[in-house]
Amino acid sequence: MQAISYRRMLLLTAAVALSLATAMIVRAWVNEARLSATSAPAEAPQQAQTKILVATHGLPAGQFLQPNDLEWQAWPQTGLSSSYIVQGSRSVDDLVGSVVRAAISAGEPVTDDRLIKKGDRGFLSAIMTPGTRAVTVQLQQNAGLGGLVLPGDHVDVVLTAVVPGNAPNEPEHRASETVLEDIRVIAIDQKMSDMSNESVMAKTATLEVTPKQAEILALVADMGKLSLTLRAIAVGANDADHDTNDNGQPAKPSVTWDNEATDIGLKPHSAPSEADSSAKVALVRGDKVKEFDFPKDGK
Repeated sequence: MQAISYRRMLLLTAAVALSLATAMIVRAWVNEARLSATSAPAEAPQQAQTKILVATHGLPAGQFLQPNDLEWQAWPQTGLSSSYIVQGSRSVDDLVGSVVRAAISAGEPVTDDRLIKKGDRGFLSAIMTPGTRAVTVQLQQNAGLGGLVLPGDHVDVVLTAVVPGNAPNEPEHRASETVLEDIRVIAIDQKMSDMSNESVMAKTATLEVTPKQAEILALVADMGKLSLTLRAIAVGANDADHDTNDNGQPAKPSVTWDNEATDIGLKPHSAPSEADSSAKVALVRGDKVKEFDFPKDGK
C-alpha cells in the first residue's frame, strides 16, 4: 500500500510540474505575440522622388493648354521616364498655348510628343476639325472689328462688291451679301492663340471651312472686299437655326444694295423746269427795277 501511494505521489508531482511548465511556455508565447502586435512596424525605406508635369484633368486632342491644365506631381524615381518633363528643366509658361496632339488623361504625365508647340510644323493642322480646310483671306481696311476678333470666335463673312449697270447709261451700284455663316476663326494675322492681350487691326484672317466653302471664298475674294461680323458666344457655334426673320423662320442671307442704305448720289438729277429754261435780266432805272426774261438758247 505504501509503495502504491508513493508511486501515485510521484506521478502526481510530475503531472503538476509538467502543467506548470506548459503554462509558462504558453504565457511566454502569448506575451511575445502581444508585444509584436503592439509594437510599431518598421518603416520601409523611403524611395527618392522627383516632380514631373501631369495633366490636372482630361485634355482632349486639339485643346489649347491653359496654366490650370498642368501641375507638378511627385513621382517615384524608379518609375521616371526620360520623356517626362521634370520640374526645374522647363516652365509651365513655356507650354501654355500649345495644342494637345493626342488625348491625355487626368494625372497622366505630359510629354513633348503629346503636344504641338506654337511655331512647330503641323500646329495649324492639329487644331483643325477633321475634314475641314484652312483658308486665309484679306480683310478690307478697318474691317477687322478693331482687333476684337480672336482665334476661336465664330464669324460671318460679308462681301462688298461693285455691280455694273445693265444698260449703257445705267450707273454702277454697290452691294453687300453675307456669303458664309458661322465660320470658326483659327488665326488672326499670324496669331493662333487668344492668350495675347494686344489689340491690333487685323489684315488677314485664317478661317476653318469645308472644301465647298473654300471654293466660295476663293471666288468672292476676287469679286470685292471681305469683312467679318462677329457672332454671339451666348448662342454658340452652329447656331444658324437661331437666326430667324420676323415670321420666326430661319433667315437666309440677302443682298443689300446701296440704295437701301443711302440715297446720296443715287437719285437721278431732275430735268430743268420750263421756268428755268430762260435767263432773267434786271434793268435798274433810278430807284426802279424791272426784270426781263430772255431765252437761254437766244430765240
